Parts: sequence; C-alpha cells; structure tokens
Amino acid sequence: MGFKTISLSDEAYRRLASLKRKGESFTDVVLRLCSKTARKPLSSFAGAWIMSDEEEKEIFGGISELWRRYEEECVIEQRLSCSVELSYGGEGYGS
Repeated sequence: MGFKTISLSDEAYRRLASLKRKGESFTDVVLRLCSKTARKPLSSFAGAWIMSDEEEKEIFGGISELWRRYEEECVIEQRLSCSVELSYGGEGYGS
C-alpha cells in the first residue's frame, strides 16, 4: 500500500483528531468518513433545500439570463459561420 503526505491546517487536524476512535489511524478516520458520504444516493437530497420566493426568482432569473446569452452567441456564431462559407464559396481553403 502506498502513502501520500497531505497538509492540514491546525484546525483541520484538531477536528480530524477529535473524530478518531480508539485504535484508529488517521487513514481509518478518513476512510470511515468518506464511506459514509459516498453511501448517500443523490435522491436523498431531493427537496432538502427549501428556497424562498426571492431565492427562486434570483436563481431562475440567472439561469434564464445565461440561456438568453448562450442562444445569442449561438446565433452570432451561426451567422459568422454562414458568412465565412459564402465568402469562400463554401469550398474551404485551397480548393
């Protein structure tokens, strides 16, 4: 088994050390904690966040704005692509 050296802040070390059980190594603690996290299916988090109306408007408004910008960029890119094809007769370089 290989080993890696990691750096922890003093606070992180104290927290990790406080989670150690009798006879456990730090490796055992990390593996135990990670295995608990990995066992939860994503669906277990569904509905866990209850957002306010204000948060909902902000989040979905932001998403809508990003989609609008993306669609605008796609249209611009498509127009540029078409104009390049027309400029070169649609045959590409060196034909």
